[in-house]
Order: sequence, then structure tokens, then C-alpha cells
Amino acid sequence: MKKQYFWLIFIVLIVLILSIILTIAVRRLTSGPAVNINEENQKTGQEPILVGNASSSDIIITEPVVNGIIKSPLTVSGQAKGNWFFEATLPVRLVTAADAVIVSGPGQAQGDWMTDQLVPFTATLNFTTTATSGYLIIAKDNPSGLPQNDGAVKIPVNFK
Repeated sequence: MKKQYFWLIFIVLIVLILSIILTIAVRRLTSGPAVNINEENQKTGQEPILVGNASSSDIIITEPVVNGIIKSPLTVSGQAKGNWFFEATLPVRLVTAADAVIVSGPGQAQGDWMTDQLVPFTATLNFTTTATSGYLIIAKDNPSGLPQNDGAVKIPVNFK
């Protein structure tokens, strides 16, 4: 009888350990992707700059690529967590290397933004500049103005 309990407990422990290992593996595979995981940036190892309370699982920028050459009109696309949006938009700015604003506009959510999941968005910016380089900044919309709600990602770009 004791031998049967031993084997029963042994099998239960093995199943429990395997389920824990499987859970950890699934979480790692399905956890939020790093910022800007498009193929071009994976090849070069370049990543955008996180600002404020931004996390690498908060936002994915698929277009443009880090240090890419951009021209007007610029199409910006990616995904951001729902808390980055307010009324289905988030701020998108293009600035010079000296932080002078070239153009700003809204990034528009392409799905239900009232979620804690990633939501696709797009923005189109028309601009003219004599600058040779700068940053594309995508920020959390923060109508409260509270610093703990701030966050942004800065993508270095070059102008054509």
C-alpha cells in the first residue's frame, strides 16, 4: 500500500514539475516582444531609445527602422499597449537632432484601444526639413500630465 502511494506521489510531482516548465516556456514565447522587432533592426541589433516609464513590451515599431532614411510623407506603423492611447490616438512627433519639432500628429489606433493588449496603429506625417538627422518620437498620450504616466520611444532617423 505504501509503495502505491509513493508511485502516485512521484507521478503527481513529475506532472507538476513538467507543467511548471511548460508554463514558463509558454510565457517566454508569448511575452511581449521587444521594442522595434522588425527584421531590419534584428539584423543590425539597433533598438529605439525608451524614455520615461516606457517598457520594451509596451510598443513595437515596424516602420520606420532605426537609423533608416525617411522622406515625406512618412508612414509610421506599429503596435502599442492600450494604455498608450487616449480616445484612440497617441502623439507622434518628428524632431531634429537638436529636438526642434518638425511636425507632430496623431497615431490612430486600428482596433479596440481600451485593452491592456497591443493595439495596431498608424500615422502619416507630411514634412519638410533641411536637417539631416533627427528622431521619430511616439509617446504615451498622458492627459493627466502626471510624470508617472509618461513614456515614449525615440527612433533615430535620417532625412532624405
